Amino acid sequence: MSELLSTSLRDRKRTETWSAIHNAATELTLVKGPTHVTVEDITSQANVSQRTFFNYFATKEDAILGLQEPVIDEHVRDEFDLSCNVLERVSHLLLTVGQSTFAGDRETSLRFEVLEKYPELMHRRIAYIAKVDTLVMDLVRARLELSEQWLSDFPDAPPDESARLIVLMASATMRFAMQSAKPTKSREAQFVALDDATTLLRTILRKVQ
Repeated sequence: MSELLSTSLRDRKRTETWSAIHNAATELTLVKGPTHVTVEDITSQANVSQRTFFNYFATKEDAILGLQEPVIDEHVRDEFDLSCNVLERVSHLLLTVGQSTFAGDRETSLRFEVLEKYPELMHRRIAYIAKVDTLVMDLVRARLELSEQWLSDFPDAPPDESARLIVLMASATMRFAMQSAKPTKSREAQFVALDDATTLLRTILRKVQ
């Protein structure tokens, strides 16, 4: 019991430290601009050491945008399957993994605000999205390779190529949805916008087939 409590406290401390660094970075950036913000400025406002800073973020830009190496939570990985609603499941996974380093709606809102004000930071966000796409693509391919139903229904569609196409479609749908979700910016609004975008895509695909 004490071990679980210790782990919980440690996780909460990490989340608090992550948020302190990220919030300091975004708040300073919105005031001074990304060029004029330094790691020293961020650590001073967040009241952490530079060593602690680099334990959480590789670069100043990553701290500003709240970007860490993307991972798929073990529980999410175990629950993920492609038995039905493939596009919805993959697009939801992309959004879940993409949001995994954001502590809440406030961080999500600040990220939108920073990117809108300083679009030159978008290249960091694009690089992060590419990492998320690759991570999800590997999992989708692994699931397809183990799916007897998929291999039987689509014998001429290699799992690696199928996974790449599915993730590309889901990723495009997600990006379209994020544009639609900008006015509200909350996590819940993003998932609602994603479901709406997926429904629209299915309608369009039926029309153009």
